[in-house]
Amino acid sequence: MWTRPWRRRGPAFDKGPWRKMSASARGVLMNKLADLIEKHADELAQLESLDNGKPYHVAKAAICADIACYRYYAGMGGQESRKTIPVNGNYFTYTKHEPVGVVGQIIP
Repeated sequence: MWTRPWRRRGPAFDKGPWRKMSASARGVLMNKLADLIEKHADELAQLESLDNGKPYHVAKAAICADIACYRYYAGMGGQESRKTIPVNGNYFTYTKHEPVGVVGQIIP
């Protein structure tokens, strides 16, 4: 039977330390996670390649993108929303405040 996602979030969300932590403390932990991923990037890329059949260089690029994503969101803690957000690469990123409700992702 299907239940609403917010009802299934469990005790880790309701009673865990993450919920009571400040945004800057969360950012510190996310940076530590990014450091650990970066330290073991080659090993993780090999595992990803073996697990999914991806070429090693594709898996390594995905791991590097993950590290950048963690560092980006770790730095967002405590910041005010901005109209435009600088990112690496030839991209234009902006903030748009619009409720979208519950979102699902389909991955082939």
